[in-house]
Amino acid sequence: MPELRRDPLTGRLVSYAPERAKRPLPSPEAAPPLLDDPAKCPFCPGKEDALAPATLILVRTGVGVRFGREEGAERKKNWVAKCIPNLYPAFSINDVLRDGSGSRNVSGIHEVLIETPTHDADPWRLSVDQLQFYLLTLRERLIQIESDPRMIYACFGKNHGPHSGGSLRHPHSHIFATPITPPLIEIESEKLHEGDCILCDIARESQNPRTIISTRSFLATCPWASREPFEIMMFPKRHERRFIDLDDDGILELATALSTIYKALDRVLKSPSFNLVLHTKPKDRGDFHWHLELVPRVLMPMVSEVGLNIYVNTVLPEEAAEKLRSTISLL
Repeated sequence: MPELRRDPLTGRLVSYAPERAKRPLPSPEAAPPLLDDPAKCPFCPGKEDALAPATLILVRTGVGVRFGREEGAERKKNWVAKCIPNLYPAFSINDVLRDGSGSRNVSGIHEVLIETPTHDADPWRLSVDQLQFYLLTLRERLIQIESDPRMIYACFGKNHGPHSGGSLRHPHSHIFATPITPPLIEIESEKLHEGDCILCDIARESQNPRTIISTRSFLATCPWASREPFEIMMFPKRHERRFIDLDDDGILELATALSTIYKALDRVLKSPSFNLVLHTKPKDRGDFHWHLELVPRVLMPMVSEVGLNIYVNTVLPEEAAEKLRSTISLL
Protein backbone atom coordinates (compact mmCIF):
# COMPACT_ATOMS: atom_id res chain seq x y z
CA MET A 1 0.00 0.00 0.00
CA PRO A 2 1.47 3.41 -0.94
CA GLU A 3 2.57 5.77 1.82
CA LEU A 4 2.16 9.53 1.40
CA ARG A 5 4.73 11.88 2.92
CA ARG A 6 4.69 15.68 2.94
CA ASP A 7 8.14 17.27 2.96
CA PRO A 8 8.40 19.49 6.06
CA LEU A 9 10.77 21.93 4.33
CA THR A 10 8.99 22.57 1.03
CA GLY A 11 5.48 21.13 1.50
CA ARG A 12 6.14 18.83 -1.47
CA LEU A 13 3.95 15.69 -1.52
CA VAL A 14 5.57 12.31 -2.29
CA SER A 15 3.88 8.93 -2.68
CA TYR A 16 6.05 5.93 -1.80
CA ALA A 17 4.91 2.98 -3.89
CA PRO A 18 7.60 0.26 -3.84
CA GLU A 19 5.31 -2.15 -5.67
CA ARG A 20 5.56 0.03 -8.78
CA ALA A 21 9.19 -1.06 -9.14
CA LYS A 22 7.88 -4.54 -10.07
CA ARG A 23 5.89 -3.30 -13.07
CA PRO A 24 6.77 -4.85 -16.45
CA LEU A 25 8.33 -1.99 -18.37
CA PRO A 26 9.58 -1.72 -21.93
CA SER A 27 13.15 -0.67 -22.51
CA PRO A 28 13.41 3.03 -21.64
CA GLU A 29 13.74 5.49 -24.45
CA ALA A 30 17.36 6.36 -24.99
CA ALA A 31 18.44 9.79 -23.80
CA PRO A 32 20.07 12.15 -26.29
CA PRO A 33 23.74 11.19 -26.57
CA LEU A 34 26.30 13.37 -24.85
CA LEU A 35 29.02 15.02 -26.90
CA ASP A 36 31.86 12.69 -25.91
CA ASP A 37 34.66 13.29 -28.40
CA PRO A 38 37.66 15.13 -26.89
CA ALA A 39 38.70 16.18 -30.40
CA LYS A 40 35.43 18.15 -30.73
CA CYS A 41 34.87 19.09 -27.08
CA PRO A 42 35.04 22.89 -26.60
CA PHE A 43 36.04 22.50 -22.94
CA CYS A 44 39.15 20.38 -23.50
CA PRO A 45 42.68 21.83 -23.32
CA GLY A 46 43.83 23.25 -26.65
CA LYS A 47 40.40 24.80 -27.39
CA GLU A 48 40.88 27.84 -25.14
CA ASP A 49 40.94 30.33 -28.03
CA ALA A 50 37.45 29.24 -29.10
CA LEU A 51 35.96 30.21 -25.72
CA ALA A 52 35.09 33.60 -24.26
CA PRO A 53 37.57 35.08 -21.75
CA ALA A 54 37.30 33.44 -18.34
CA THR A 55 35.58 35.57 -15.70
CA LEU A 56 37.54 33.51 -13.15
CA ILE A 57 40.34 31.02 -13.74
CA LEU A 58 42.35 28.88 -11.34
CA VAL A 59 45.85 28.27 -12.71
CA ARG A 60 48.88 26.31 -11.54
CA THR A 61 52.01 28.21 -10.56
CA GLY A 62 55.42 27.12 -9.38
CA VAL A 63 54.23 27.24 -5.76
CA GLY A 64 50.62 26.07 -6.04
CA VAL A 65 47.50 27.58 -7.58
CA ARG A 66 46.08 31.08 -7.84
CA PHE A 67 42.97 32.81 -9.15
CA GLY A 68 42.93 35.26 -12.04
CA ARG A 69 40.85 36.23 -15.05
CA GLU A 70 41.33 36.58 -18.79
CA GLU A 71 41.07 39.86 -20.67
CA GLY A 72 40.64 40.41 -24.39
CA ALA A 73 42.54 37.85 -26.45
CA GLU A 74 44.48 36.51 -23.45
CA ARG A 75 43.99 32.78 -22.79
CA LYS A 76 45.78 30.88 -20.04
CA LYS A 77 46.85 27.31 -20.82
CA ASN A 78 47.82 25.90 -17.41
CA TRP A 79 44.34 26.08 -15.92
CA VAL A 80 42.81 23.82 -13.26
CA ALA A 81 39.22 25.15 -13.41
CA LYS A 82 37.61 28.19 -15.00
CA CYS A 83 34.33 30.08 -15.36
CA ILE A 84 33.14 31.40 -18.71
CA PRO A 85 29.90 33.06 -19.89
CA ASN A 86 27.31 30.50 -21.00
CA LEU A 87 26.83 30.52 -24.76
CA TYR A 88 23.11 29.76 -24.28
CA PRO A 89 22.22 31.66 -21.09
CA ALA A 90 19.01 31.28 -19.12
CA PHE A 91 19.73 34.64 -17.45
CA SER A 92 21.55 37.68 -18.80
CA ILE A 93 22.43 41.27 -17.95
CA ASN A 94 19.70 42.52 -20.32
CA ASP A 95 16.72 40.49 -19.07
CA VAL A 96 13.16 41.82 -18.80
CA LEU A 97 10.89 40.84 -15.90
CA ARG A 98 7.18 40.83 -16.76
CA ASP A 99 4.46 40.32 -14.15
CA GLY A 100 1.00 41.60 -13.31
CA SER A 101 2.31 45.08 -12.59
CA GLY A 102 4.07 45.49 -15.94
CA SER A 103 7.65 45.00 -17.03
CA ARG A 104 11.09 46.25 -16.02
CA ASN A 105 14.70 45.69 -16.98
CA VAL A 106 16.60 43.33 -14.69
CA SER A 107 20.02 41.69 -14.70
CA GLY A 108 21.05 38.09 -14.24
CA ILE A 109 24.12 35.93 -14.84
CA HIS A 110 24.57 32.44 -16.27
CA GLU A 111 28.08 31.02 -16.49
CA VAL A 112 29.68 27.63 -17.00
CA LEU A 113 32.35 26.34 -14.64
CA ILE A 114 34.65 23.89 -16.45
CA GLU A 115 35.60 21.74 -13.49
CA THR A 116 38.76 20.07 -14.76
CA PRO A 117 40.85 19.81 -17.93
CA THR A 118 40.20 16.04 -17.98
CA HIS A 119 37.42 15.21 -20.44
CA ASP A 120 36.19 11.94 -18.93
CA ALA A 121 36.60 12.76 -15.22
CA ASP A 122 33.26 11.46 -13.96
CA PRO A 123 32.46 12.60 -10.39
CA TRP A 124 33.36 9.23 -8.80
CA ARG A 125 36.75 9.33 -10.54
CA LEU A 126 37.73 12.77 -9.28
CA SER A 127 40.31 13.01 -6.52
CA VAL A 128 39.60 14.93 -3.33
CA ASP A 129 42.08 17.57 -4.54
CA GLN A 130 40.13 18.03 -7.79
CA LEU A 131 36.85 18.37 -5.88
CA GLN A 132 38.52 20.82 -3.51
CA PHE A 133 39.66 23.02 -6.43
CA TYR A 134 36.13 22.79 -7.87
CA LEU A 135 34.51 23.97 -4.63
CA LEU A 136 37.12 26.70 -4.10
CA THR A 137 36.40 28.05 -7.58
CA LEU A 138 32.66 28.00 -6.98
CA ARG A 139 33.05 29.84 -3.68
CA GLU A 140 35.33 32.49 -5.20
CA ARG A 141 33.08 33.18 -8.18
CA LEU A 142 29.92 33.33 -6.05
CA ILE A 143 31.65 35.82 -3.73
CA GLN A 144 32.44 37.99 -6.74
CA ILE A 145 28.90 37.76 -8.10
CA GLU A 146 27.26 38.53 -4.76
CA SER A 147 29.23 41.80 -4.63
CA ASP A 148 27.06 43.03 -7.55
CA PRO A 149 24.11 44.92 -5.99
CA ARG A 150 21.87 43.91 -8.89
CA MET A 151 22.08 40.23 -7.96
CA ILE A 152 19.75 38.98 -5.21
CA TYR A 153 20.35 35.25 -5.41
CA ALA A 154 23.42 33.33 -6.64
CA CYS A 155 23.98 29.57 -6.66
CA PHE A 156 25.42 26.72 -8.70
CA GLY A 157 24.04 23.50 -10.16
CA LYS A 158 25.39 20.49 -12.01
CA ASN A 159 23.83 18.20 -14.62
CA HIS A 160 25.67 14.90 -14.94
CA GLY A 161 24.80 12.19 -17.41
CA PRO A 162 22.41 11.89 -20.35
CA HIS A 163 19.23 11.75 -18.22
CA SER A 164 20.10 14.91 -16.26
CA GLY A 165 19.69 17.50 -19.01
CA GLY A 166 23.41 17.58 -19.74
CA SER A 167 24.75 17.80 -23.30
CA LEU A 168 28.54 17.47 -22.86
CA ARG A 169 30.53 14.67 -21.22
CA HIS A 170 33.27 17.05 -20.07
CA PRO A 171 32.63 17.84 -16.36
CA HIS A 172 31.04 21.25 -15.92
CA SER A 173 28.60 23.08 -13.67
CA HIS A 174 26.32 26.08 -14.06
CA ILE A 175 26.52 29.27 -12.01
CA PHE A 176 23.32 31.29 -11.82
CA ALA A 177 22.50 34.72 -10.43
CA THR A 178 19.04 36.27 -10.52
CA PRO A 179 17.56 39.64 -9.57
CA ILE A 180 14.77 37.94 -7.59
CA THR A 181 14.66 35.10 -5.08
CA PRO A 182 13.31 31.84 -6.57
CA PRO A 183 9.91 30.90 -5.07
CA LEU A 184 11.24 27.57 -3.74
CA ILE A 185 13.99 29.36 -1.82
CA GLU A 186 11.38 31.74 -0.37
CA ILE A 187 9.38 28.75 0.91
CA GLU A 188 12.46 27.09 2.40
CA SER A 189 13.63 30.28 4.09
CA GLU A 190 10.48 30.32 6.23
CA LYS A 191 11.46 26.94 7.75
CA LEU A 192 15.17 27.64 8.19
CA HIS A 193 15.30 30.32 10.87
CA GLU A 194 17.88 29.78 13.59
CA GLY A 195 16.24 28.48 16.74
CA ASP A 196 13.45 26.87 14.74
CA CYS A 197 15.36 25.34 11.83
CA ILE A 198 14.39 22.00 10.34
CA LEU A 199 17.95 21.19 9.26
CA CYS A 200 19.36 22.02 12.69
CA ASP A 201 16.80 19.66 14.21
CA ILE A 202 17.92 16.88 11.86
CA ALA A 203 21.57 17.54 12.70
CA ARG A 204 20.80 17.11 16.42
CA GLU A 205 19.13 13.71 15.98
CA SER A 206 21.40 11.01 17.39
CA GLN A 207 19.67 8.05 15.73
CA ASN A 208 18.38 8.93 12.27
CA PRO A 209 17.81 5.95 9.94
CA ARG A 210 18.20 8.22 6.92
CA THR A 211 21.71 9.43 7.80
CA ILE A 212 24.34 8.40 5.23
CA ILE A 213 27.52 9.93 6.59
CA SER A 214 28.30 12.30 9.44
CA THR A 215 31.59 14.21 9.58
CA ARG A 216 32.84 16.79 12.07
CA SER A 217 30.97 19.61 10.31
CA PHE A 218 28.60 18.05 7.74
CA LEU A 219 25.70 15.65 7.55
CA ALA A 220 24.45 13.79 4.48
CA THR A 221 21.00 12.26 4.64
CA CYS A 222 18.23 10.91 2.45
CA PRO A 223 15.38 13.41 2.93
CA TRP A 224 12.28 12.11 4.71
CA ALA A 225 10.21 12.84 1.58
CA SER A 226 12.78 12.11 -1.15
CA ARG A 227 11.54 12.68 -4.69
CA GLU A 228 13.79 10.08 -6.31
CA PRO A 229 15.46 6.88 -5.11
CA PHE A 230 18.75 7.68 -3.34
CA GLU A 231 18.16 11.44 -3.26
CA ILE A 232 20.67 13.06 -0.88
CA MET A 233 20.81 16.32 1.04
CA MET A 234 24.11 17.60 2.50
CA PHE A 235 24.37 20.52 4.91
CA PRO A 236 26.55 21.95 7.70
CA LYS A 237 25.64 20.78 11.19
CA ARG A 238 25.95 24.33 12.47
CA HIS A 239 23.45 26.95 11.35
CA GLU A 240 25.44 28.41 8.46
CA ARG A 241 23.50 30.78 6.22
CA ARG A 242 25.72 31.09 3.13
CA PHE A 243 27.91 28.66 1.24
CA ILE A 244 30.37 31.46 0.47
CA ASP A 245 31.17 31.78 4.19
CA LEU A 246 32.66 28.27 4.24
CA ASP A 247 36.35 28.45 5.15
CA ASP A 248 39.18 26.49 3.48
CA ASP A 249 39.07 23.69 6.06
CA GLY A 250 35.35 23.35 5.49
CA ILE A 251 35.88 23.23 1.73
CA LEU A 252 38.32 20.33 2.14
CA GLU A 253 35.98 18.48 4.50
CA LEU A 254 33.06 18.94 2.11
CA ALA A 255 35.17 17.76 -0.85
CA THR A 256 36.11 14.62 1.07
CA ALA A 257 32.49 13.86 1.97
CA LEU A 258 31.32 14.55 -1.58
CA SER A 259 33.97 12.19 -2.95
CA THR A 260 32.68 9.41 -0.68
CA ILE A 261 29.07 9.99 -1.72
CA TYR A 262 29.91 10.02 -5.42
CA LYS A 263 31.76 6.71 -5.13
CA ALA A 264 28.87 5.13 -3.21
CA LEU A 265 26.29 6.28 -5.77
CA ASP A 266 28.40 4.84 -8.57
CA ARG A 267 28.61 1.48 -6.76
CA VAL A 268 24.86 1.37 -6.03
CA LEU A 269 23.40 2.88 -9.22
CA LYS A 270 26.16 2.17 -11.80
CA SER A 271 27.21 5.55 -13.19
CA PRO A 272 23.91 7.37 -12.58
CA SER A 273 22.75 10.60 -14.12
CA PHE A 274 22.03 13.19 -11.44
CA ASN A 275 21.43 16.86 -10.68
CA LEU A 276 23.28 18.68 -7.91
CA VAL A 277 22.18 22.14 -6.77
CA LEU A 278 23.07 24.61 -4.01
CA HIS A 279 20.39 26.31 -1.92
CA THR A 280 21.84 29.29 -0.02
CA LYS A 281 20.69 32.54 1.58
CA PRO A 282 19.40 35.26 -0.77
CA LYS A 283 20.21 38.90 -0.06
CA ASP A 284 16.57 39.73 0.66
CA ARG A 285 16.14 37.10 3.38
CA GLY A 286 17.42 37.47 6.91
CA ASP A 287 18.12 33.82 7.63
CA PHE A 288 18.69 30.46 5.97
CA HIS A 289 20.58 27.17 6.39
CA TRP A 290 22.48 26.39 3.20
CA HIS A 291 22.39 22.89 1.77
CA LEU A 292 23.18 20.82 -1.31
CA GLU A 293 20.56 18.65 -2.99
CA LEU A 294 21.74 15.69 -5.08
CA VAL A 295 18.95 14.05 -7.07
CA PRO A 296 19.77 10.89 -9.09
CA ARG A 297 17.70 10.58 -12.25
CA VAL A 298 16.39 7.04 -11.85
CA LEU A 299 12.65 7.26 -12.59
CA MET A 300 10.75 8.66 -15.56
CA PRO A 301 8.45 11.57 -14.59
CA MET A 302 4.80 10.60 -14.07
CA VAL A 303 1.71 12.60 -14.92
CA SER A 304 1.15 13.26 -11.19
CA GLU A 305 4.55 14.96 -11.01
CA VAL A 306 4.15 16.99 -14.18
CA GLY A 307 0.53 17.98 -13.65
CA LEU A 308 0.06 17.97 -9.87
CA ASN A 309 3.58 18.32 -8.44
CA ILE A 310 3.08 15.02 -6.59
CA TYR A 311 6.13 12.79 -6.87
CA VAL A 312 6.03 8.99 -6.88
CA ASN A 313 9.09 7.20 -5.48
CA THR A 314 9.69 3.44 -5.46
CA VAL A 315 12.39 3.35 -2.75
CA LEU A 316 11.84 4.51 0.83
CA PRO A 317 14.61 6.86 1.99
CA GLU A 318 15.37 4.66 5.00
CA GLU A 319 16.13 1.75 2.66
CA ALA A 320 18.19 3.98 0.35
CA ALA A 321 20.25 5.30 3.26
CA GLU A 322 20.94 1.79 4.57
CA LYS A 323 22.14 0.70 1.12
CA LEU A 324 24.44 3.71 0.82
CA ARG A 325 25.83 3.28 4.34
CA SER A 326 26.59 -0.37 3.64
CA THR A 327 28.34 0.57 0.41
CA ILE A 328 30.39 3.32 2.07
CA SER A 329 31.60 0.83 4.69
CA LEU A 330 33.18 -1.18 1.87
CA LEU A 331 34.94 1.71 0.14
